[in-house]
Amino acid sequence: MNDLKHRIIMDVDTGSDDAVALILAMLDETFDLQGITSVNGNLEVKLTTENTLRMVEFCNKQDTVKVYRGADLPIVSTLLPNTPQSMAPIPRREGESVPEGLHHASHIEVPKFTIKEEDDSAVVWLINKLRHEDDKSITIVAVGPLTNIALAMRSDPRIIPKIKRIVIMGGADAYAGSNSMAAEFNVWIDPEAMEIVLQSGCDITVVPLDATFSSYITPSDAEEIRAIGTPEANKVADLILKYGTAKMLKGRDEDELRIPIHDALALCSVRYPEVLFTRDVCCHVDTSHGIAYGETVIDKRRGITANQPNCRFAFKADRELFISWIKDVLIRAKDR
Repeated sequence: MNDLKHRIIMDVDTGSDDAVALILAMLDETFDLQGITSVNGNLEVKLTTENTLRMVEFCNKQDTVKVYRGADLPIVSTLLPNTPQSMAPIPRREGESVPEGLHHASHIEVPKFTIKEEDDSAVVWLINKLRHEDDKSITIVAVGPLTNIALAMRSDPRIIPKIKRIVIMGGADAYAGSNSMAAEFNVWIDPEAMEIVLQSGCDITVVPLDATFSSYITPSDAEEIRAIGTPEANKVADLILKYGTAKMLKGRDEDELRIPIHDALALCSVRYPEVLFTRDVCCHVDTSHGIAYGETVIDKRRGITANQPNCRFAFKADRELFISWIKDVLIRAKDR
């Protein structure tokens, strides 16, 4: 049975939508979650790690799922003063409070955790873990900035053949994030890391804003999830509504929020690749430190002038399949 499961590593910057993905990764029996690595992103890595530990203990998986703290800063983007990335979350001294906006969007409200992160750093663990695996045996689901993955690849390229696939929640073609006119947030935080991964030669699926915005969840969908009646379903509903309220995303009907739970869609695509409508493309990242720093650029040329594809890029997603999967995972967990 174990051989039939998807063996995955989750790399997260845990805020609300990461937390939904983590709950589903721990409850869906088709996944064999090998470990979780945390990274700076939604919050500094100390707090994304704490949020991750909260979710592991909430799902009562502390005996089998371990958490490894990762990079606390991007590879390059914060080195120069007065760059937009200098606004990105950075470590604060012990005791300093979380900024109000980030606290609302990213703090996970569950009982205080008692478990601890592992001693190894995320990059050290990734290298040691992957070095001892068979080739193409692990899928990495990366739903935050790609700093940990890029550092591991550059530190020991021998891990690259061990990776079956990397599913990246990041980037965009027709959209941008809230911090940049051109770039999605995860890529904007560490553009060089995304470019390193795109140049790695791995089998890569990019799940950008184009796909996640098309697979939105409404408040009424969230209440249907809550009606499943388990603590996990209730928490998923709470996280969806909290994320939607924080982001204030409106649809054509201004009375109804359209809430993209970005990171859970990336996870869903591991089990159901057909949830994404993808095209093989050549995609790179603007690392020029100009106005479009962090933008994912797709080669739109045709014929012999086009570069060879380096990833599958999702331009749309199947909203009904995505929501059905979330409900199915929570219902099956209730019946166990």
